[in-house]
Amino acid sequence: MSSEKTLDGFLDGKLKIIQLKKGYRAGHDAVILASSINAKRGDNCLELGIGSGVVSICLAHRIKGLTILGFENNQQMIEISKENIELNKYQKIINILKVDIEGDLKDIQNSKGQTFDHVYANPPYFNSESSITPKNDNKKAANIGNAKTLDLWIKKSLAFSKSGGQITFINHINNLPKLLHLFSKKMGAIEVTPIFPKRNSLASRVIISGVRDSKKAITFNDGLILNNSKGISTKRVEGILRKGCALRG
Repeated sequence: MSSEKTLDGFLDGKLKIIQLKKGYRAGHDAVILASSINAKRGDNCLELGIGSGVVSICLAHRIKGLTILGFENNQQMIEISKENIELNKYQKIINILKVDIEGDLKDIQNSKGQTFDHVYANPPYFNSESSITPKNDNKKAANIGNAKTLDLWIKKSLAFSKSGGQITFINHINNLPKLLHLFSKKMGAIEVTPIFPKRNSLASRVIISGVRDSKKAITFNDGLILNNSKGISTKRVEGILRKGCALRG
């Protein structure tokens, strides 16, 4: 696998992020996920699959006083995320553990289970049984799961979320029916926000969040439209991608 890297600017250059030139590269989805997390100063946060660290770094930039832990299984991505955390001076806020999210987390659960105010993730969007598998191993690990992937990621999210804690995923719109089914088993106050590539188009992504042990009803929010009819980013999206604004301000 190529180890050639690029140095990219996020949030209008306020953050500098090292990424693999050939491999999974964080983009709009990561920044939008960070914008959707309704955390506050003092909250304890967990990212499943921290990758290059973009989501958690963007979140730490927007909300001061957080404590963030990231789980990641890919050693190369762990090294890159640590570089990015140090480059953006968040090493006192964001820590990483090498963890296989779909493996046995019993020892970690015993020490950190049900302690997080927020758990968030960008799980693999596609299933190996129904999608073309990328040749690049890094892209494969980030994008391709299996029939049990979403079940396992939500199960692990619930294991680490405290009662009343919020769990937030971004994923492909085609997975929304399954996500709704899985979230509703142990969560309430579920919020669904579809993401549209442009005005008058079909949604391609979705942000879904829920509160562990809540009995509150589901809410469908207005969708996030990335571009207008001329292909120019909407003001709302510009605020998120360039200024680091919250999705629901």
